[in-house]
Amino acid sequence: MPPESLVTALVPVREYSSPFLLAAIESLQRQTAPTWECRIIVESDERAMIEAALDARLDDPRIVVVENHGRKLAGAFNTGMRDATTEFVAILLADDLWSLDAVAVLEREIRARPTVDFFHTARRVIDEDGTSVSSVHPPMPNVTLADFQTGAPVKHLLCWRRRVGIDVGGMDESLNSVGPDDLDFPWTMAERGATFGSVEECLYLYRDHRSHYRLTTHLPRSVHRRELARIFRKHQLPPALARQRIRTATNSYLRQCLYRSSIDVLWRRAFGRPPTATWRERYR
Repeated sequence: MPPESLVTALVPVREYSSPFLLAAIESLQRQTAPTWECRIIVESDERAMIEAALDARLDDPRIVVVENHGRKLAGAFNTGMRDATTEFVAILLADDLWSLDAVAVLEREIRARPTVDFFHTARRVIDEDGTSVSSVHPPMPNVTLADFQTGAPVKHLLCWRRRVGIDVGGMDESLNSVGPDDLDFPWTMAERGATFGSVEECLYLYRDHRSHYRLTTHLPRSVHRRELARIFRKHQLPPALARQRIRTATNSYLRQCLYRSSIDVLWRRAFGRPPTATWRERYR
């Protein structure tokens, strides 16, 4: 690998769409700065199938497939973080994209701000076809620990100093894939004294889709609510504020959930009933 590489993209793959996954990897291979590495983290029983889908892209020595040695989404990120060798690691979800200058901008910011442990950037939303459906959402500047009391102040693209992430214990593998990466983990980093830096450029393209499995939509709403409550208890959020935040989530983005509960999932599968939820967030 190029000795000057500073950033490794962590790409957990499970319940994936081949076209979306290939587009995500292509967004790496088309970077204006070639000095990146990538860890694609897979479950052992799916490795052969995913490698077949990636095909010739695995001829690129910067791309390495590793098997998840942890639990669920958090375990996949921890596996990739420990396997990487660069100073920083960053998230690329398998149905999303990085902007073509993402690596160049991250390298610039890492070199210019050596005291920052956790970078977060502007983002915009695209649909199934890659068409933009939002304006650019700027990052919150000057994030502090107090900001986590009232919201999730850091959004993708998330890029953090690998050693600091490992030292805080990595992502919480007890969580069931709701918020281990973009809520609980940066909150934990902030509690342990990490410094945050916002990047004004739009480096992340978040795909809002319904055509394939997506944690935001396909995990039941009851699971989201329960896991949020666990995160809030872990960080000792006052109960009244925790209840308020869960109500707000229920009345906003959790309206995207296709299922009310795990029982609803089983009932619909047993009787062949498709989910009825079709609500989409109205992006500004």
